[in-house]
This record gives sequence, C-alpha cells and structure tokens, in this order.
Amino acid sequence: MSNNDFVDAKFQQFVQQFHTEEQKVLLAFYRELVGKRSIPYKIKDRNFTVTVQKSQGFSIDIEFQDVLIEDGRHPKEIFMESLRGERLSDGRYRLSFINGLAAQTEGQVSKESSFSFSALKGGVRLWNYHVHMFDISDTSVNLPWKLLYETLEAIREKHAVLGSGYLNTHEQKALWIFKFMRPYMQLYLDPTTQIGFGKSTVLFDAEHVEWQLNHERMTQAAEFFAGLGLRKLSFSFSKLRWDDRELIQELLYTMRSLKGNILFKTLKQLVDECGRKYDGLYEYDAEKNNFRSHVREKIQRVFERHGWKGLYPSFMNVTSPEFIEVSSIYKRRYTYLNEKLKFIYFDFLESVVDGKYYITPITGMILPKNRNIDYRKCTSLDCFFLDGGRRNGAVFNDLTISENMTRKEIGRKLEQLSLVLDYQTGN
Repeated sequence: MSNNDFVDAKFQQFVQQFHTEEQKVLLAFYRELVGKRSIPYKIKDRNFTVTVQKSQGFSIDIEFQDVLIEDGRHPKEIFMESLRGERLSDGRYRLSFINGLAAQTEGQVSKESSFSFSALKGGVRLWNYHVHMFDISDTSVNLPWKLLYETLEAIREKHAVLGSGYLNTHEQKALWIFKFMRPYMQLYLDPTTQIGFGKSTVLFDAEHVEWQLNHERMTQAAEFFAGLGLRKLSFSFSKLRWDDRELIQELLYTMRSLKGNILFKTLKQLVDECGRKYDGLYEYDAEKNNFRSHVREKIQRVFERHGWKGLYPSFMNVTSPEFIEVSSIYKRRYTYLNEKLKFIYFDFLESVVDGKYYITPITGMILPKNRNIDYRKCTSLDCFFLDGGRRNGAVFNDLTISENMTRKEIGRKLEQLSLVLDYQTGN
C-alpha cells in the first residue's frame, strides 16, 4: 500500500505544496483519520497536534501551527469526513471538513467546519518493536508466533507507509523472509486451525488466507529452510505448490514442535536486531516511562532477593526437580522420574492496549535432555514448543501490572510474584 491509496485526488494536489516529509505525514493524516476514527480537537498555544498513526515500529505525529478555528466554538472531539485543503491568498492554509460527530449528536444538517494554519511540522519516530500493541492475556499456546507475526507485520507496514529508505538491513532481511512466511503464519494463528500430536492431526482451511506466492518466493523459502537444517521443509518448498496440503501440514506442525524452536529463535534474533538502534515506545510519554522504570526496578529487586540470574526483562533459575515430575501439556499428562535438573524462566512482556501500559509476566520450565543446547540462554518463549512434557510455558495473567494501578496495588502484585518464586524453587 502506498501513501496515495484511499486519498482524494484533489487533496493529493493540495499536499504537493509541502516538502517531501510533510507530504508523507499529510497523506497519512488523510488515510488514517478521514472517515475512520475520531480525534481530540484540542488547540494548545495555537498549535493543533494529532497522533496520526502508531504501530509497534513507528509513529507519525503532525502539528498544525498558528491555528485559527474559523467556525467559532469548537467541540472537544471531531470525526473528519470530506476533508479538503486549500492555500489562502495571505499564504496560510485551510483544512475544511464535515464533523460526523456533530451531525449525529445535534441532529442537524451537516455543515462544514474549518481551521487555518500558517505552517505544519510532521514527525516520524521509529521504535524498537519491544512494546506490543495487543492484549497478551488473550493468548497462550500460540504466543511466540503471535509476537513474531505482530513485529513482522509492523515492519511490512513501515515499508508500505514510509518506504524502503526507513528500513535498516536487518528489517529488509526480515521483510524478505516475511514475504513467503506470512500466509503460513496467518494460517497457524487462524482460530480454526487445529494442531495435535503428529502432522496428520493438523487441520486448517487454506481459503482463510490470501496466497501471494510464486515460484521465486518458494525457491527462496527452500533455500532459507535448508540453511536452518530443516531439510524436509526445504524439499517441500522446492517441489510442491505453496498451498499443497502436505507442505502446510509439515510447516505448521514444525512450528508447534521442538524443531519450530529453531525457526522461531532465528527470526526472534533477527527482529531483535531490527530495532536495536531505535528508542523504546515508552519514551514518547513521560508518565509511561516513569511507570516502566519504577516497575522494572522493583521486579529486578524481587528476583535478586530470590537468587535468580538475569536482568529485566528475562530471568532464569536452576533447581533440583521433584523425584516424580508431572507435566500437563495440551490435555496430555507426562511423568518423569529422577530428573537431575530443571530450568525455570520468567520473562516480562510490555504492551500498550487502549492507551494503557501493561507489563505481563510469562513463565516456563524445561527438563533438559540435549547436551547441544545451552539452556541458560533460553527464555520462557522457548518453553511453548512441544517436547513431550519436558517444556511448558504459560502467560501469568494474574501478575500483570498496569499503569492505572496505585503504588499499593503494584506492591501487592510484587508480593504475589515473590510467593510464586518461593513455590517454584521449593522454598
């Protein structure tokens, strides 16, 4: 999608009067707001600032400067329809629009509202993909892939809105991979897809996704999977059609199984590199930044007191398992006798939902069996992949902390966290 999609031709002509970056912001303003969502109509120091678009990877803000409201008293909120722009004889600019909210609430015939401004300032800020934009408590089994899909989709959106010049080399590589992985990730996360124990148990509806693949991308996918040592997948992508049932079952079951952890870790490391040089989304708001800093410091102290290793947001501990370890995975029950070690993990995911900042813990355990894996470098997300009952991961919703909590309420959550750590380590 380009910046010109869904933008009125006359408004596009109006936009041509501005510099290149301002053009991008104005086009995004039209595309994201007109006929789509209401915005606060607040003028401060004669400036009107609007957050046009905010995603996991970037945000766009626009500031109209030296604003004059031309139709008297203005409402607190507006829903722009039929937006048009013009240059005035005195060098100022005017935006005129129908306020859809006024027509609904006052029962009057829609009349045009307008404001003029002398200049505008557009701002694009790039974020590091660490803060998510969906309710993490709503997911569990598919969590690792849902997190990855959101980030890869954010990179794709960033490229569509801002252009390739805004992508670093890591983001370009991630976008290249996403071009052939996207329909399969969508199918994996589709609520109607079912994945049991074994490839033959994988049930899906291939019509639920849009297949935009070709021979070139299938060849690229085959080479990518070959590089990861996933030979069956490489063979399938080199020989079969993109919507072949056998290929889809092979890939979707791999994504759920322990081999899928190889694919996941490869992509996770890549997206971590994508945002390494960008700011955190929390930095755009002082209150959110203060909340995050306070909670992060408190969580770090809790884990240090309990002897865990790591720095926020990832912690790890090694304990001696019970003589009989019982693990329930997707309605199956596993029992292990006389295991020597158990690795326990705690990680904290950050998200913004409906304007509120949340810090949600996830936890996991691994009973190690592979000497080639350094389990000290694993995280809770690695525990969501099927390995009999040797791995188990879960979202710990009850310990979620949100910015609308009081200091006292946050303190209670941290006390509960401390009790959970005592239980997990057998203290």
